[in-house]
Amino acid sequence: MPQSSRLASQTWQILSETCSDTIRDAVARIIQRDKADLAAAFYTYMLQDEGAKPFLSVTTVEARLKPGLQRWLEVLFQHRSVEELAAALALQRHVGEVHARAQIPVNLVARGLRLLKHEINTRLLDTPLDRTELVNAVLYVDRLTDVAFEEMSAAFMLSSERGVRTDEAYRMFAAGRDLALEREKQSVAVLEWEARFYRMLAAGSSFDDIPSLKDSEFGLWLYHKAPLLFDETRELPLIGECVERIDQSLFPQLVFGRDKDLHSDTNRALAKAVLVEVDQIKFLLRSMFDRLVDLDVGRDVLTQLFNRRFLPSILKREISLSRRSDSQFCVLMLDIDHFKRVNDEHGHDAGDRVLQHVAGQLMNQVRGGDFVFRYGGEEFLVVLAAIDEEQARNVADKIRQRIAEMEVPLAASQNLRVTISIGIAVNDGHPDYQRIIERADRALYAAKETGRNRVVAA
Repeated sequence: MPQSSRLASQTWQILSETCSDTIRDAVARIIQRDKADLAAAFYTYMLQDEGAKPFLSVTTVEARLKPGLQRWLEVLFQHRSVEELAAALALQRHVGEVHARAQIPVNLVARGLRLLKHEINTRLLDTPLDRTELVNAVLYVDRLTDVAFEEMSAAFMLSSERGVRTDEAYRMFAAGRDLALEREKQSVAVLEWEARFYRMLAAGSSFDDIPSLKDSEFGLWLYHKAPLLFDETRELPLIGECVERIDQSLFPQLVFGRDKDLHSDTNRALAKAVLVEVDQIKFLLRSMFDRLVDLDVGRDVLTQLFNRRFLPSILKREISLSRRSDSQFCVLMLDIDHFKRVNDEHGHDAGDRVLQHVAGQLMNQVRGGDFVFRYGGEEFLVVLAAIDEEQARNVADKIRQRIAEMEVPLAASQNLRVTISIGIAVNDGHPDYQRIIERADRALYAAKETGRNRVVAA
């Protein structure tokens, strides 16, 4: 017998010994009558909790969480058979997995369940149950809630442990990439910003047109990819401090300072200080790359893109970063149209070439701070960092047009054209990363259903 069925049978047996139909009916009536009030009390309490605030918003609570809690109460307290109890406990495990993906602390859930038990038990005092029945009713509510929490906690811990292992594996994977090439790429990005700064300084031009270092190609990589590659290295926060000094102190003085003569002693000193900080960034960047060890794990062999193994690690961090910085990011789900026909008519070698072609075009069209995955089969997924829906739609349409315009070279001097359909989902603040994937997937399905070779937003 599976562990879940065994637990349901044991719980049913224990409850049956002390819990009559009268008690079950009394609790079920309270839940049916007061489920909306119970959910409202629960989330009023949680919204006042400082620890819970990062995971909740009034809009999310009203639109999704209150109705969800009411369903949860019904499933848990209105079961009438051991099979229904087993289904209720399966729901608890699902909730625990969702909490793990959203990184909601277990102690917050325990605190909320304690409040629910108190609210239900208080209402039991107003029922016609006699003293013995009332005691058993309180025990019934306590035991059911505790068993549900145990199942939630077990699923939470298991899912969290898998997440930790995946996070660590991602860092190993990141270390296994071509570090020499990555180091060169980021060094060039810093040098390009520095060269632009030099040109404007030499020409005496205004600095209004140069982006901040944080918003540059290097900055996107630094804040979105580097923390995943260089977790807990001493150089990374030092580079961040250099960028902040340039963007928040030195650069604003050059742009908005009282002295409009860029060649004045004051501005020359400020410009020199900027370049000193840039030199320090380059030094720290070299040191940071030198610390990594060569490893090679977790890459899709055919396309050399990320595989989906590391998607949870990246999305969890983007959600956390989005929450802290009040910014957005988007997910693109892409599918090659009529890919089965390519394999059937031209063979699997041609199909592999099409996959490699699409992967290459995706990498060419995204920025250094974005992430591209082969999601499975002919599906790809792109995480666009620090971007809103309109910008993401422009990127998606550019990708779609580029792939539609280019020919894929096949064997025997043959060429083939393919198209893709794309679904877009913008981060809506939900802490469970699986939600944004599902929304992007539904948008992709809509794009396929409405004619293919198009972009649809969730």
